[in-house]
Amino acid sequence: MSSIRQLLVFLTGHRLSSNTPAGEVGSLTKIGAAIAFASILAAIQFGIAGWFLAMNLYWPLQLMMALVCASIGALIVLVLDRNFIYLADTRYESEKNIAYIYLGIRIFLITVIGSLSSQFTMPLLLKSELAIHSQDLKDGRYTQAKERYHDKYDVPEKVKGVEQLDTQIVRLKKELQVMPPDLVRKRNAYDQCFANYRQKLRTTFAPDLDESEIVNLYAKDKRECERLESIFRESYRAYTEPREEELAKASEGIVSAKLAVEGAKQAVATDLAKTSANNEAYINVASSDVLWSLIQHHPGALMKYVLLSLLQLCLELMPILLKIQAGQSQMGHRIALAAYERKTANLAHMNLSASARIESDLALQRNRHEQAMIARHQQSQQQDFDLRMASEKIAKDLANEQLRQELVQLKRQNTATAWLQDKVSYTFKQAFGGHGGNGGYSANQKPAVPQQTSFGNSPNYSYTRTSS
Repeated sequence: MSSIRQLLVFLTGHRLSSNTPAGEVGSLTKIGAAIAFASILAAIQFGIAGWFLAMNLYWPLQLMMALVCASIGALIVLVLDRNFIYLADTRYESEKNIAYIYLGIRIFLITVIGSLSSQFTMPLLLKSELAIHSQDLKDGRYTQAKERYHDKYDVPEKVKGVEQLDTQIVRLKKELQVMPPDLVRKRNAYDQCFANYRQKLRTTFAPDLDESEIVNLYAKDKRECERLESIFRESYRAYTEPREEELAKASEGIVSAKLAVEGAKQAVATDLAKTSANNEAYINVASSDVLWSLIQHHPGALMKYVLLSLLQLCLELMPILLKIQAGQSQMGHRIALAAYERKTANLAHMNLSASARIESDLALQRNRHEQAMIARHQQSQQQDFDLRMASEKIAKDLANEQLRQELVQLKRQNTATAWLQDKVSYTFKQAFGGHGGNGGYSANQKPAVPQQTSFGNSPNYSYTRTSS
């Protein structure tokens, strides 16, 4: 058998011997070729992803990253499909549902991995669309960032404040330059008054009046004109002074407002520069946002993306589909049958062990029950013996108590008799003169008087001699 066929069969998880017939491995070689193709496809996808991930590095590091990612992708597909094909091919008839379970798992993994790797493979197939859309996204995000930063630093409000101050300054200057009609009338009144006064001074001439007398003649008119002038001056000051103060404050405020506007514009420009740099660095044809936005807004790109994803799914599911179509191979059936026989033998051995364990447990329970019965019998005998000993002890105590009471009674009787004898003897001796032999008593002694002592619960008597 050729080494290529052996390698393809090895990719399915089986190992060939030198005497394996070629008819047993016909379907396995096709499945092994499909696994090799799926591994190469995964290696290409992961290699492209690694190349784009290391885009900002030097080309040797970028190439190394691509090779590492390609190896990882090929190993993932090889390990998953090889183990599944071997497990599905060597399962017994009652365990064939694992193929459909694994099919669902592989579809899920392919969908997830394909969604992650598509952002790197799609730029090769949708290069022009992604490039145009990425520039549109940059422009749109720049505009959004500009509006956001203007709102952040209150640039419109500050510009509006400067415009309001500028309008206020223009209005105040105009009001100061153009007097209202009331002031104009007052100014015209005192101007006309002085004009009439000077006219009268020029036109008045008399040979008997000098110049000072003529001035005194029109002094009243002059005072009236001066009064009108003072009224105008006061009204003018009342009109101009508040406006001049307001104009000074507005002039000072507009300087600080312009400085605030310039500072805000500089801050906005700085943030916009950072945003532009980030957009240029991270918004490109390999960005997932660009791909997602493109397939959302462009039906043609969406159709191409779906077709390519389905093609990728079918190519990576090809080993599993071929395995489901081909069924179990002869080699796999033989391995499954041997495994089933081993499993049956192990189950029989386990059943024997379980039955032996059950019998031993029953015997142990019987022994424990017999020991418990013996212990209860011994306990009952001990209780009978204790009761018998207690009854004998109570009988002995009653007999001893009866003997003690009899002894006490005898002692009482002996004591009373001795006392009576002593008393009679003493009385007799006293009757015969109380001299001579006094029976062991002196003249100053009296016969013994019995005294009661305690002995248990019965009285006892002892004798003491008292001198007379």
